[in-house]
Amino acid sequence: MTATTSSGLAPGNSLYPDDLNLRTPLASYADPSEVPVGSGPLGQLSTTSPFAPPAGTGIRDENDMVCKKGDTPFSSKIAGSGSYTMDASLPYSLSWNGMAAGTGVVISGGAYGVNTDDLTDFAATLNSAADWLEDALDLALACLAEVRSLANRPVVFTSLNPDDPLGLRSDTKSGPMFPGDARSRVNAYTFVERINAEAALTTLTSGAGSLDDAVSSLRTLATDVISAGTTYTDAESAANGDWVSVPRLLSWGMSSLGAIPGATELGTVVAAISVLTMNGVVGPDGFEDILQGMQMVVADPMLDDWVNTDLMVLIGLAVWAQQAKTGLESTTVEAYIGQVVAELDPAISRVLPDQVQVGSRRVNTSFLTPMQRVAYYLAVRAEQFGENQYGAPTGVTVTPHGGSSVTVPTGVQDPFGLKTAVPAVAAAGMLPPSSGNAPQPGTAADVIRYCADMKGRDDDVSSGVVSILRTDHADGTTSWLVAVPGTTDWGSGDTNPQDLLTNLQAVSGRPSDMEAAVVTAMRQAGIAPEDKVGLYGHSQGGITAVNVAADPAVNRQFNITNVLTAGSPTAGADLPDNVNALHLENTGDAVPALDAAATPRTRTRTVVTIDTHSSGFDGYPHAPQIYADAVDGIGGNPQIDQWTEELAGITGASEDGAQTTEIVFDITRDSTESPWEQMARKTGKRG
Repeated sequence: MTATTSSGLAPGNSLYPDDLNLRTPLASYADPSEVPVGSGPLGQLSTTSPFAPPAGTGIRDENDMVCKKGDTPFSSKIAGSGSYTMDASLPYSLSWNGMAAGTGVVISGGAYGVNTDDLTDFAATLNSAADWLEDALDLALACLAEVRSLANRPVVFTSLNPDDPLGLRSDTKSGPMFPGDARSRVNAYTFVERINAEAALTTLTSGAGSLDDAVSSLRTLATDVISAGTTYTDAESAANGDWVSVPRLLSWGMSSLGAIPGATELGTVVAAISVLTMNGVVGPDGFEDILQGMQMVVADPMLDDWVNTDLMVLIGLAVWAQQAKTGLESTTVEAYIGQVVAELDPAISRVLPDQVQVGSRRVNTSFLTPMQRVAYYLAVRAEQFGENQYGAPTGVTVTPHGGSSVTVPTGVQDPFGLKTAVPAVAAAGMLPPSSGNAPQPGTAADVIRYCADMKGRDDDVSSGVVSILRTDHADGTTSWLVAVPGTTDWGSGDTNPQDLLTNLQAVSGRPSDMEAAVVTAMRQAGIAPEDKVGLYGHSQGGITAVNVAADPAVNRQFNITNVLTAGSPTAGADLPDNVNALHLENTGDAVPALDAAATPRTRTRTVVTIDTHSSGFDGYPHAPQIYADAVDGIGGNPQIDQWTEELAGITGASEDGAQTTEIVFDITRDSTESPWEQMARKTGKRG
């Protein structure tokens, strides 16, 4: 981008500071001290500067606690507190050769940030500089007037050399003479010196490039900077406030129907259906999942008010969002869920314990966001309903294709399975032989398509699946890409842990079986502490990926450098600065909005917002293929280009001598057999 003003100043001009660039690429650095000067809007930001982003915000364990009692909940502090806020980062549209017709793409966070406080300070600095130059201009004009006054003073020249009447020669024997003193110069000024001084002072005080021109340019630039700050502030305020009224209008519209059943009536209907279908045993496949979810909601006294006032509105909103015709679905759903969560949070907060398990850490419940607290409560309820229907969970079994399985305790019992010994597949010689057919995805679209293809090859709905690509480089190093697909089972607690239960756990931060499975697969694959690791996830897989990448216990064991998510609600994760994350979110896809918060925009988290509602793509915009097609060939943004380059370094794309091996793992949640499963088996039902 070439920054210009109405005065024509550009970065190449000496009056335009080279280190001031409101769209300076902010690269991912493992050590913040390595960030070069000039990588922030006003140069390098000190960690102690009032303009520095809050470092390491988020929940910590008791030995490294950031938040304290009464402090701001950690997720509200991510990329948004202090005068330097990356939530004010400048979103801007991006296009590239081969971009799908009808698709709009907006980039925010990661590479660029705009701070209106900095803009105000910069404008004040410009005006101060203009004041100083104005003082210099006054002095120069005074000098010019004095020099011009010398023209009115008569000077009589005599010379010993008639060929040099002005005494310009360097010959000391024939120098200029002043009448009455042959050894002195003429009034300390010669005629030529006066002429030269007048010309120089005239150029300095007027015309192009003069002090007067510089003062005018600085004043104009200061005015433009103030105007730009006002524009950003107004635009951000409008963007944050436009959708508040949408869910209210929907609520009023649904209420006007006058026939919405309350919690009691709905509970009676659900109970009757449960009896008639033997709790879903005699219903079609998948019906038991819907029934289980309805039972969990309507049978809970904590949710009575919500069922009475909002449940049917949410159903209507879901139908509208499913059509995905406007490109406004994600923002509308996010605002609506945020409103509902704010209403439910006070009552739910009273019944939760003072501390809860979030990943590998015990955390004060007050540090969670309202959405996380509500989701935590629902996750615990879903676990209870899952145990009643599918039996008590006993562990998670991870089986590499062609290798031996490993079973770890459930995520709730042993977060990430880190307390359980896991043999490495590579060390045991159980890796499948390397082949030239193993994929080496080099772009975000390649990764999405690879994971979707890998998932498509798995036809066993009773288990989940995860893939790891191991790349051995010619220089002897090894790197890894972990690919985690999304939800495939809408029940809670069945043998496939890629289910609704995992969704609730992941959004809340409560340990999940999928997180335990992914980390166990990484340990089985033999990933060494120094090996670079990239994580990708679609939908639920994205929440799992960021939760794994954000956990300090996992980071002590693995060197996770890159994350890619597509269609995932990832706002609750506090990723460390050494992780360069790229988040893809479709404006028509309601799933990224299900955590009721915007994904943080930080110097190492870039959000690519995609609008495909006019593109003609077939299917709901949550589909992996639509995400892949929408960002196919994306480039031209420094942070995205850097992320793509780092991905290629992990997968070995277009790298001579790089060999990649694919390891696919089946994931199964183990449990005791329940009476419901016994009845279902007799009827031939597939749970």
